[in-house]
Amino acid sequence: MNSRITQQGSKVKSLSTLLITLLLTGCVAIPPDIFVATPQLLQQRQLETRRYDGITEADLITAGANVLQDLGFNLENSETKLGVITASKERDAIQGGEIAAAIVFAVLTGAVMPTSRDQTIRVALVIRPVIDSNGNAMTDKYFVRATFQRLVRRTDNSVFGETLSDPQLYQDFFEKVSKSIFLEAQKI
Repeated sequence: MNSRITQQGSKVKSLSTLLITLLLTGCVAIPPDIFVATPQLLQQRQLETRRYDGITEADLITAGANVLQDLGFNLENSETKLGVITASKERDAIQGGEIAAAIVFAVLTGAVMPTSRDQTIRVALVIRPVIDSNGNAMTDKYFVRATFQRLVRRTDNSVFGETLSDPQLYQDFFEKVSKSIFLEAQKI
């Protein structure tokens, strides 16, 4: 008898939790412009994306992975069937200007200002086929999108993240991928 009462109480509790969750989520308003493609978003996407023709997806994945490893990244995940590679590397984030500003701030106010300590730089590489006007994947034509992000840990143990948007970073990366593709094609 006790176990049946416990089961019924558990069902009532679960149902109550579900109803409260539904009520609360029904009150959440999603801004209407949350999924609007802004000019800045489109510009960032163009910066992160290149098209490669005349290469197989497998060779493109290999070339991308080789470049990431050459740049000091550790490959974390590779899902070749989906054309996705993720990698990361740990780096120092201490900057002289930030330290100098913290010292001046401390002298003037007597308070401690947190500074950057270290960072994790992450990259996601996504390879997808180019689609023709009929919706079919074109042979040996692919878009490659690389997104670089960093997570900075500060001396007060706070963390902030950002997507890197330096055009030179992406240009250098894609130039290295192009060279790697050439080497792959030549089997060098």
